[in-house]
Amino acid sequence: MGPHLGGSMPADKPIKTALNPGAPADERYDAQIDFMKAEGTLQQAMEQSVLANEIAEMFRDAQTDAQFSNEMLKASRTLDDASVGKKENRTVSAYIDRFGIFASGDYYEKPAPVGYTTLRTMVDQTPILSAIVMNRIRQVSSFARPRESLDAAGYVIRHRDPAYKMTKADEKQAQEVVRFINNCGDEPRPRMRKRLKRDNFQGFLAKLTRDTLTMDASPIEVEYKRAAGLGMSGFYSVDGATIRLCQEQGYQGDDEIFALQLVDMRPVAAYTYENLIYEVRNPRTDIKVGGYGLGEPELLVRVVTGFLNAMTINAKGFDENAIPNGVLHLTGEYDTKQIEAFRRLWNAMVKGINNRWALPIMVSSDPDARIAFEKFGVEFNEMMFAKWMTFLTALSCAIYGTSPDEINFESFASQKSSLSGGDTQEKLLASKDNGLTPLMSWVETTLSDNLVSEFNPDFVFRFEGVNQKDLEQDRKDKKDVLIVNELRQSLQLGPINEAWGNAPVNPALISVWQQSQAQAGQPGEEDFGQIEGDDGGEQKRDGAEEKQNDGDMLPPRVPKDKVKKVDVPAPGGGGGEPLQKSITIWRV
Repeated sequence: MGPHLGGSMPADKPIKTALNPGAPADERYDAQIDFMKAEGTLQQAMEQSVLANEIAEMFRDAQTDAQFSNEMLKASRTLDDASVGKKENRTVSAYIDRFGIFASGDYYEKPAPVGYTTLRTMVDQTPILSAIVMNRIRQVSSFARPRESLDAAGYVIRHRDPAYKMTKADEKQAQEVVRFINNCGDEPRPRMRKRLKRDNFQGFLAKLTRDTLTMDASPIEVEYKRAAGLGMSGFYSVDGATIRLCQEQGYQGDDEIFALQLVDMRPVAAYTYENLIYEVRNPRTDIKVGGYGLGEPELLVRVVTGFLNAMTINAKGFDENAIPNGVLHLTGEYDTKQIEAFRRLWNAMVKGINNRWALPIMVSSDPDARIAFEKFGVEFNEMMFAKWMTFLTALSCAIYGTSPDEINFESFASQKSSLSGGDTQEKLLASKDNGLTPLMSWVETTLSDNLVSEFNPDFVFRFEGVNQKDLEQDRKDKKDVLIVNELRQSLQLGPINEAWGNAPVNPALISVWQQSQAQAGQPGEEDFGQIEGDDGGEQKRDGAEEKQNDGDMLPPRVPKDKVKKVDVPAPGGGGGEPLQKSITIWRV
């Protein structure tokens, strides 16, 4: 039984009676009165029902809007923003725009006007870019061996503090690091390295340099030994065009994986921070790039396009040029037979190298007939784009920080380029400062932080002899303060066991060293500064040109028991008289 309206009357009975058209009118009226007394007016009840429905609908809409706003807020958060309040001591700034880059699942592509394949094609097909990259590879490769002497270029492993005096244990460990770097791992046998797909250090540097100058993507894979505590086993140069960086959540939920290798757009390898080194040479804070580098060819797209167009136009001018030198104008009444005969005669007498200066003859019965050759005055100039190409080359060299002289571009023009100075040597040195030195510094930092520090955090990798001017000055400074044996040691030569082996190399210090040796004397040596006099005594010399009473010079510093005095008459003049007094000779 449901609830009752108006006392004991069922709730539905007054409604049925009031709405029943067959019921008597008085009963219907009474039923309506009873129903309104019990529940109020029907209109009030309906209004309350509609109001309740509207309020419920408003609550539902508000709840839906709140959920939608919350979801939009979550979706608009970057990866770092989503971690706010979850981890302490963590930066909250965004370094990647999740919705502004092309993401494909767990990794994202580099946003660039051209792809990696196009960048490589630009360098390979543009002679100027190829020359710049190849020149830098040759320069870097000359430092790919341990430095052997002061006059040689190479690399060294030394302490981070230049003033630190390395112990024998430090030097031994540094030599181990040198061997590891030189072999790109712990395998010294070349054939075994080939089996392991490892390069020597020269090949590694060549690959690293080409990729970084082409794409600014030169990753290095690190291989560890089976036991993690035993350290690294080797390192490899990886194709930078195949590496894609992962988003903050990593790959398939593993946030330790930060990069993937794609071959034909399919993931074939995953890398953690431990086994892949990904250092860009031109870093940017732009959240649109998400950690990718900036290759120089990306800045030269229009320059390369203009250069290739100029080369194409010049090349087609030789094999597809259809502009004749002029037109042969015939005036008069000639029939077809005469024109054909003239064509045959012209080709036979003029065409070809042997008929270059032959004189064709044509006879006509028409007195008004004549032949005229009208020259167009338009000749193909194969060097008409020389200045344009010089300008494009100068722009390319400026982006790469090199000089046109380094790639022999000055020989292309008939005159010295106005874009460069007159002192070639100074330009080459400045070019190395602008381009080669920053490149070598980037390699030093990359290898020091990621490879050498694994052996000893106080060791660093450094190239020596990058600046030849500084190298010559350093060599000159050292020669000013070194002795002979120290200089020979730096040249990997044996020491001199005689006294002059300790003499200074600087000629300005020779006299000072000789005086100090004469004053102090050498223990165990004979007295070279005294000789016996005629009276059995000793005549002492003070190191200068001390003279005897007869004005003769004392002999050189030799042992006194090996000196013999001989008086030789001076040669006479024309009359038999001597020109001067006798000469004293000290015979040894």
